Amino acid sequence: MLCDTMGLDGAEGAGLCMDDIPHILKGCMPDRYQFNSRKPITPEHSTFITSPSLKDRIHCVAYVLDINSIDNLYSKMLAKVKQVHKEVLNCGIAYVALLTKVDDCSEVLQDNFLNMSRSMTSQSRVMNVHKMLGIPISNILMVGNYASDLELDPMKDILILSALRQMLRAADDFLEDLPLEETGAIERALQPCI
Repeated sequence: MLCDTMGLDGAEGAGLCMDDIPHILKGCMPDRYQFNSRKPITPEHSTFITSPSLKDRIHCVAYVLDINSIDNLYSKMLAKVKQVHKEVLNCGIAYVALLTKVDDCSEVLQDNFLNMSRSMTSQSRVMNVHKMLGIPISNILMVGNYASDLELDPMKDILILSALRQMLRAADDFLEDLPLEETGAIERALQPCI
């Protein structure tokens, strides 16, 4: 299952409420929950999942970043992304970064998306994400967007499907690392992250 949330916003009280992050990662949010930027979910909420099952938990987080604005992230926004990343690391959850809108990047010539990762601008932006967030370079993936296209583009599809495959592998690695063969391991795996 894929889980999507509203995006982060550097302004106070805008975007995803940072207090919701641990609850999302631990699987305490019900399906189709309507996020409120100003009011986080609490255990007292009628739909709060107090004992989430393994299937409710997040197994891989994908940070979605616009490749053209990475160099211009302002400090409040960067601080929020780092705070989310810290929560993800504390929970031991797998993660990747998706750099979107590569088709808008000035170095995409003649729709050559597959060679995008070799361009100097792309390599520079991948390194910036690596330095800013500590995400391994192998977990930083570039994808094209279908914002206004009326037809499918096989080159974009290759990037998108490759990114999806890498996310599924990361989630699989997360699940394989859980000590499920031990007695009571499922209960320990579902304990809150500290």
